Amino acid sequence: MIALLLVLALATPEADIKRARDRYEFGAYADAAFAARDLLGRNPNLPEPVAIEAWRILGLAEFQLGDKPEARQAFIHLLSLDPDQTLDPFLVPPPIVEFFDKVRAEAEPELAPLREQKRQLQEQERLAEEARRRLLLEEQVRSGPPTKVIVVEEHVYMLNFLPFGVGQFQNGDTTKGIIIAVSQVVFGAINLGSIFLHNAIANDPSRRCYVSNPNNCSNPPIPDSDRQMLQNIDIVKYVSAGLFWGVYAYGITDSLIHYVPRIETEVSPGKAAVKLAWDF
Repeated sequence: MIALLLVLALATPEADIKRARDRYEFGAYADAAFAARDLLGRNPNLPEPVAIEAWRILGLAEFQLGDKPEARQAFIHLLSLDPDQTLDPFLVPPPIVEFFDKVRAEAEPELAPLREQKRQLQEQERLAEEARRRLLLEEQVRSGPPTKVIVVEEHVYMLNFLPFGVGQFQNGDTTKGIIIAVSQVVFGAINLGSIFLHNAIANDPSRRCYVSNPNNCSNPPIPDSDRQMLQNIDIVKYVSAGLFWGVYAYGITDSLIHYVPRIETEVSPGKAAVKLAWDF
């Protein structure tokens, strides 16, 4: 059931026409013709570009299959949608181009009115767009400069996961961001310093002790006093690391809680207002 729903969800006209085109380019002309005809039969109100491509593929496939009457019928449907349609001779075999040009020439008396009608529709759309722009321009001239300006500040979601208070700074909580940043810098510096100090003491040959010297050397080669010091340094190292990552986790949680994807600020003469917009 889930697989069926997934197939139906993916079965869009665009996906179907791509499948038909792929089958034609692969040389499976019967499959391409079936896919194009099935798409046209199931969707009587296809978007014009998709319908044009479907009839084009159907005509090409039928010609390749040797069924010229079916190819002619498909090309007639194609020309009824786009009277100025042509086939690229660099992509389509010359016999099909010649056949298509012949079909178009024979249908020219019927195509001329269609071509003129499409030209008039395009002209009306152009005039309507010009009228809309002129109306907006006249309104702008009449009303004068805008009374307010909306400043949009987009926030990046992934910045919430950066350390040193980046998420807080993005959300406008500067004080909290400074506290988090300073805390992480201090704890990070203490952690790194303790690591370097531990390594320096543990790897210093001059601080080694030997079995021959029983005083302060119960567990060679590290003296007892240095061993205690290294244990204390380890405590500082682990505590500072825990505090660093604890502050980091708090910063992420806090920035996500207060995260606003977009801030719209309305600025008008004499005052400013802020609108918060959530856009996930």
